[in-house]
Amino acid sequence: MVHGPKPRDYSQRTPKKMIAAALRGALSDRARNGRIHAITELVEGQNPSTKSARAFLASLTERKQVLVVIGRSDEAGAKSVRNLPGVHILAPDQLNTYDVLRADDVVFSVEALNAYIAANTTTSEEVSA
Repeated sequence: MVHGPKPRDYSQRTPKKMIAAALRGALSDRARNGRIHAITELVEGQNPSTKSARAFLASLTERKQVLVVIGRSDEAGAKSVRNLPGVHILAPDQLNTYDVLRADDVVFSVEALNAYIAANTTTSEEVSA
């Protein structure tokens, strides 16, 4: 055929502002229902302990799916919860709408919460005449 059908890609990129608005909406929904928790540290000390992390998360929430957002420098916390079923670990710069909506509860470390807030807030300086 001379002018036969050709495959086309009709996919479109989602705008960055829409992606950010969806994440803000998902986090505000979790906060409105009291399903966001901020903690100082997941496990005490520098030694990873899955047993203590499981007990701590069980005392925090009884829901099945938990999203834990911790800083990249917290290796003991990451090692403690990475093998627990129903627990998903993310760094604050990897936080996305899908994981927030999929999780029943979101647990932020204070370090990760401050990093997320600092990365996603814009400072507007007032200019006086």
